[in-house]
Amino acid sequence: MGFEWLPAEPLSAHTSLGVGGRANVVRIHEFRRLPELMDYLERRSLPWRVLGGGSNLLVADQDLDDVVMQLARPKNGTTFVGNRVEVAAAANLGTTVMECAKQNLGGMEGLIGVPGTVGGALRMNAGAYGTEIGPLARSLSVYRGDAGRVEILKTPDLKFEYRHSSFAPNDIMLSVSLELISRPYAEIVEKVKLFNQKRRASQPINEKSAGCIFKNPPGHSAGKMMDELGLKGTRVGGAVVSERHANFFVNRYQGTAADILKLMDMVRERVLKTYGLELEEEVIVWRL
Repeated sequence: MGFEWLPAEPLSAHTSLGVGGRANVVRIHEFRRLPELMDYLERRSLPWRVLGGGSNLLVADQDLDDVVMQLARPKNGTTFVGNRVEVAAAANLGTTVMECAKQNLGGMEGLIGVPGTVGGALRMNAGAYGTEIGPLARSLSVYRGDAGRVEILKTPDLKFEYRHSSFAPNDIMLSVSLELISRPYAEIVEKVKLFNQKRRASQPINEKSAGCIFKNPPGHSAGKMMDELGLKGTRVGGAVVSERHANFFVNRYQGTAADILKLMDMVRERVLKTYGLELEEEVIVWRL
């Protein structure tokens, strides 16, 4: 089975915020058949988007005309050679961190609590506690939508910045080779425990959220500014600025994407008025 079609699938079931309209979803089990699928969509002039783990994504409430493509999570998509690990882009990031730890490979401990997939983390150059995933990448297998073929990209081709990468919107990451650091398993586990404790103490991990909503402006903390403005607990519909971390918006009361977007606009306006800084979205927003 190369593809699995899910017609009129509620995207709210595929996002950590629990919001989003319906779309036709195709789950891809065999990467080699991607050109066939893309040809099918192109001949019918069907627009498409790629869905990863949905953990850094805010989807509009209305139904989408786009076909939403999602790589199926592999049962065993990790290979180790020395200090390198080859991992499927659809693999869970936290699981990958621990699989590497069992091979005495560290350097990713700070990413343990970042939800989503390895590919999604690379696309936004996810980072936490002084660690970013982008600099660890040595090569990637990517289906390039513009070219219609799979290409291998190596370090000179890869550019990563704060919460940003050089991948095109229609690039579909298939797998990545990461270079890690030799480190005893026990030492890695201790770091993982420490970072997990910090997350539990400072983030609303038991509520529906998409991680940080806004990027930190250079030299500033978005969360700190919102905290100073007394915005924690601010509510629009079912969406609330978390009391635990102001840069996390939680879907506490069965909110909608419209609720969250209104809350974002309200916060952005307050920060601009007070600090003269325009907050840039860190969460990816699928608008119609």
